[in-house]
Amino acid sequence: MDTRARRWTRAALARLGLIPLARRAARMIRAPGVPTIRPTVLRVIAHDPAAHTQGLAYADGELYESTGLADASTLRRLDVESGAVRQLIPVPGVWAEGIAIVDGELLQLTYTEGRALRYRLPALEPTGCLWYDGEGWGLAATHDGFVMSDGSAVLQLRSRRFERLGEVRVTLAGRPLDGLNAIEFVDGRIYACVLWHTDVYEIDAHSGNVHRVIDCSELIERSRRGSHRDVLNGIAFAPDRRTFFVTGKHWPSLFEVRLPS
Repeated sequence: MDTRARRWTRAALARLGLIPLARRAARMIRAPGVPTIRPTVLRVIAHDPAAHTQGLAYADGELYESTGLADASTLRRLDVESGAVRQLIPVPGVWAEGIAIVDGELLQLTYTEGRALRYRLPALEPTGCLWYDGEGWGLAATHDGFVMSDGSAVLQLRSRRFERLGEVRVTLAGRPLDGLNAIEFVDGRIYACVLWHTDVYEIDAHSGNVHRVIDCSELIERSRRGSHRDVLNGIAFAPDRRTFFVTGKHWPSLFEVRLPS
């Protein structure tokens, strides 16, 4: 096994909770001066427990989901009311990651392959790919491009052509917030799941400072997940509803929630 394959295998096993590498991350963090809030659960929707959720995205009344695992990755279109899978596209040969939608096109990251796969909406017709260096974890569309996570405390800013333009270093009470995973962008704020954490973090998109911690422990308790390895991961904002959809890996439940202002 070459060095890249060995590194990929170890990182993948850590993300699955099968080796202790990820234990360095605390499951819950509270910082003085940073408010903690709780989402209001509006609905609990059925979710496929076989889905290794890597990202959610919402557009025009439709909810999309990217699921990972080697040789088992998919892209799905979900019924926003029932959670039923209305369309499923296998994504062979890669470990799929986060997704984002802009201008009628959906982009799907890959873990270590350095490709952002492109699909035309609403049919999810593959149209090619864009390239990048390093790992891909989470992705969100901004006003003029994308923000992307790679599992570190640094968020990458990218153009519509996926050129890297800059970065935002994320801190909580002055300390780097490592493990940034699935992300969403709303009105100058980035909402980030963090690997092994029970919270979502509301981040200022310019400074990188965490403004609020969103305690999702109630969602986890109500998720009916089968294992502690089934972590919180997947967040999408629905602008027409002013709500968020939130789920986790292999959760039988998907939640529609609203945050306090």
